[in-house]
Amino acid sequence: MIEFNFYSPLRIIFKPNEIKNIAGYTARNGNRVLLVIGRRHLRESKKLDVILESFKRSPKIEEVVVFDKTPQNPDVEAIEEAKREILENRLNVVVAVGGGSAMDLAKIASICAKQNRGVWELREDPALNVLDAYPIICSPTTSGSGSEVTRYAVFNDNKKRVKVAFSSLSIYPTVSLIDPTLTYSMPQGVVANTGFDALSHAIEAYTSKSACPITDVYCREAISLIGVNLVKAYRSRDKNAMDNMSLAAMFAGMALNVGRASLPHALEHSLSAFRPDLPHGLGLSMVMIPFLKRAVECNKERFADIAYLLGEDISNMNIDDAAKRCVDGVIKIKEAIGLNKTLRDFGFDKRTIDELVDITFWTMDHGIKNSPCNFTKDDIRQIYYEALEG
Repeated sequence: MIEFNFYSPLRIIFKPNEIKNIAGYTARNGNRVLLVIGRRHLRESKKLDVILESFKRSPKIEEVVVFDKTPQNPDVEAIEEAKREILENRLNVVVAVGGGSAMDLAKIASICAKQNRGVWELREDPALNVLDAYPIICSPTTSGSGSEVTRYAVFNDNKKRVKVAFSSLSIYPTVSLIDPTLTYSMPQGVVANTGFDALSHAIEAYTSKSACPITDVYCREAISLIGVNLVKAYRSRDKNAMDNMSLAAMFAGMALNVGRASLPHALEHSLSAFRPDLPHGLGLSMVMIPFLKRAVECNKERFADIAYLLGEDISNMNIDDAAKRCVDGVIKIKEAIGLNKTLRDFGFDKRTIDELVDITFWTMDHGIKNSPCNFTKDDIRQIYYEALEG
């Protein structure tokens, strides 16, 4: 029997060069703006000038405060600082133009400021879904996180050495402005890392216990788009390919709202909690293959379909062999985009891994339970061990 509950209150504008009109979308929601950006990309690409000029031209916008202290992985301290800017300057709308870290930071800061509470206190509040946040406008400069269309964010607590998910209906962006031209100046490594993140979202949501017919459509389209376009975007910066990667990241993000992530994201969050400088997509690429080798045994039809969507020839194969070709398809993409690092390259060893296993079960049990297979602590330890060597 099919049964699901789907809710997605999104206004999405997908339009090249539309960033020049961001003030118009913002002014309908507030007139005193916190603008959250990354540390360098928008300044170096001169897009920040375009954004600030848009706000300057708008007669409805009274003030814009730029917050450019976004770390690689948003943390408690940065969220608290952004919250303080909102409160001290009496701001009433939060705009994020950046990658997943900037958007996640903006989303959490918006609700923390509106409630004037700390992130941990809010995360543990049973009423989190119905608490108000300031309106949020998100415009991604990368094609991976999908945060521009989700009710999720993640944050690091570097003192506790944990990275946890933050979920609330209140942090759905009021407007998702996807201008794919913002991604054209991504460094090659960022194309690879964020593209693999989008692929991971789609694979996990498609094969999870929470998958439903609506998210299946989003996932299949995302996987197909990524299979055709990610390597091309990485190698040649083909604009059509990069546009399609923006579309794929959007579809995969929308699937996460119901299908949700599973074990690979659970594993990676613990990794970048220990090493906040570890790019999220790169961390995912280290644990994905050991995960897939086990997971294909639990949902063979879906993994065979993923192989087909990635362009693998599975004709005349039995279902067991066809499912295993999913692993081959992902390995080919991973190698083609230069994601060949191991956990050992980032200073992890077996002793560190043994610490990580318990932390993963504590902070990400919901993702572990959403996986296609039932994974034990020993399973997770072995996956991490395999990722040490690649």
